[in-house]
Amino acid sequence: MVTETPLMPILREEIRAAGGKITFARFMELCLYHPQYGYYNTARVKLGKHGDFYTSAHTGPVFARLLARHFELLWHELGQPERFDLVELGPGDGWFAAELLPWIAKRFPEFSAHFNYIAVEQSPIQRARLVDKLAPFAGCVRILEHFPDSAGEGKGITGCIFANEFFDALPVHILVWRNGRWLERYVCLEGEVPAWHEAHPSSPWLGEQAELALGLPPTLREAEEAWIAEVSPLAGYWMRRLGILLARGEALILDYGYTLEQWRQGRFSEGSALAYRQHQAVEDLLANPGEQDLTAHVNFSQLMEIGEQNGLRSWNPFPQAQANFLLELGEPDQFHDVFADCASDRERQQRAQLLKTLILPQGMGTTFQVLQFRKGM
Repeated sequence: MVTETPLMPILREEIRAAGGKITFARFMELCLYHPQYGYYNTARVKLGKHGDFYTSAHTGPVFARLLARHFELLWHELGQPERFDLVELGPGDGWFAAELLPWIAKRFPEFSAHFNYIAVEQSPIQRARLVDKLAPFAGCVRILEHFPDSAGEGKGITGCIFANEFFDALPVHILVWRNGRWLERYVCLEGEVPAWHEAHPSSPWLGEQAELALGLPPTLREAEEAWIAEVSPLAGYWMRRLGILLARGEALILDYGYTLEQWRQGRFSEGSALAYRQHQAVEDLLANPGEQDLTAHVNFSQLMEIGEQNGLRSWNPFPQAQANFLLELGEPDQFHDVFADCASDRERQQRAQLLKTLILPQGMGTTFQVLQFRKGM
């Protein structure tokens, strides 16, 4: 059921001005990023216990400390450069950085002397929170609205570009394979209420991209049921930007998604786009515009292909489960960093539970996958 929200009048006006329909990608963009009423630009809490969803960054110090070890090891692999930049895309409320920065300063003082953190966050509300939360580390922190052209002095960065649940929030076009051709799902109005409408794709490129990026199984051409493909032009744009900005180091992407092979086998043949509100999945993508999160699974095969085309070398031939990635970081010293400052058995048990959330299959361990790209090393 679609409810009236502050964004609704703006959506109606845009739909009418566009001739009666807009793409779902545009609808998603407005719902998430409208300057005044977009989901990520309002003051309401989105993340954590009192929000709509959790991320790995909200597992207390556990996630940040394991990643701190990874960044420190990467610094050594790079030959201990004078400057190591960590660029985080879409850091949101900054919980990850707020745990990461003090731990690096305490645990890895030599690395800390060369470490710089750059947050790229489009939301002015979140940027203000980042400024406040990271104030003690102002000397090594930059908070930007837009992706930097360089780290300074016209050079690409040496270090790591980190995207944790960033790509799943990029707007997608929804295409439907029906009667031997691709159609696009648009958002129109039925009376005053947003509704679905199918028509020719807004660009021929979208149908071509669906077939090139996702592959078209031979059986699909004769399929009676509609198969759905979600195409994100911005995903390709961001991968190209990563290839340009990164001079030496790693692009590290953590997200949920699928490979080309999985899609061909029928996974997400009905689409992956979902809404989240108060920790509940909402199948009605058009409900509560501006007041629920919208997300779509990431096409990992597309990211890997575009990354390779833009100078980023895939570290693994396939996405790696988050569980395996984190276990490789923590097991050598029995997760010493995770439990180092526990003052009681109770606190240790709490940390252990948070660790389980990150690595067990019923938690985030296999839902989230890791893509690592290297360049210049």
